[in-house]
Amino acid sequence: MKKRIASFAGGFFAVLALSLCLTTALAASGKVSYNFANVALDGGTVIAAGADITAANGQQIPGSILYTDETGGKTNYLPLRKISELLKVEVSYDSAAKTVYLGKQPDKAAQTAEPAAEPAAGENVIDLRIPKEVPKNPRRGDVELIKSRGGTILPDGDVNSYRGNDKMFKDKNGELRWEYKVGNEGILTDLDKRAAEWSIVDGDFPKNKKGESYGSMLLAEYVGYMPDLVQMAEGYVRWDEFDAAGQSLSGMSEEECPHVWTAPLYNEEGEVIGDYQGQCNGHYDFSGKTMEEVRAALERGEYSQR
Repeated sequence: MKKRIASFAGGFFAVLALSLCLTTALAASGKVSYNFANVALDGGTVIAAGADITAANGQQIPGSILYTDETGGKTNYLPLRKISELLKVEVSYDSAAKTVYLGKQPDKAAQTAEPAAEPAAGENVIDLRIPKEVPKNPRRGDVELIKSRGGTILPDGDVNSYRGNDKMFKDKNGELRWEYKVGNEGILTDLDKRAAEWSIVDGDFPKNKKGESYGSMLLAEYVGYMPDLVQMAEGYVRWDEFDAAGQSLSGMSEEECPHVWTAPLYNEEGEVIGDYQGQCNGHYDFSGKTMEEVRAALERGEYSQR
């Protein structure tokens, strides 16, 4: 059995990140794919894979960009203006100083001639939600429940253990999640509640005969981890396989790309029942072009998704 499914991105952003080196990346030799990933904030999708977003000037622009360098390394980029809106962080640009300001722009008199600090090697993302100081009264969760589901409690005195005023933990798969959401029915949307009717047993994902959990990924924050078998179409997928299959076409040219990818589809017992099939999200080769050249080419319609 093979199922034809609408295009769906293989990967999710674990955290919302801002690039520090987009211009350099696009100008370098490499491959760029648009709208490859969904973007979720606090458990809800805010940018959908395969779809553009509308800029302030009314133009349709990519909701995300996946850059693959010459060595196969992958970096995801998001529109700075969109992220500032989602996180409610003021953003402005000083063309004279060639500086993007996050938060309030400093007074000109207070600025110095010192050059901006360069990011450390390999550091190309910033999570704006990490507080500068440990919150005095952070929002916590049920620590014992989190531990019972394989979660790891993070140090209270480390600012990296928080997002805003919320304490985080690492689930059994090493993913960072919010403490207060685990077992908290108040976070469930109407869609989540409908998924919970068949996907939750005694507050947890049900298990098959092999001891594998299965259910809806919509409930990962509520349960405290992603199930081993994630509901998709009329069956389940193993997320690592699904993610790898979705990203397997990244960086290919239009000529060499098969334009479709498949991942095994399972029943709740972990038995293969067919294939989940998805599509690539177009091909763009901006090798050797500057940002201005790329923008001009897009405006002329020289690049289009297949």
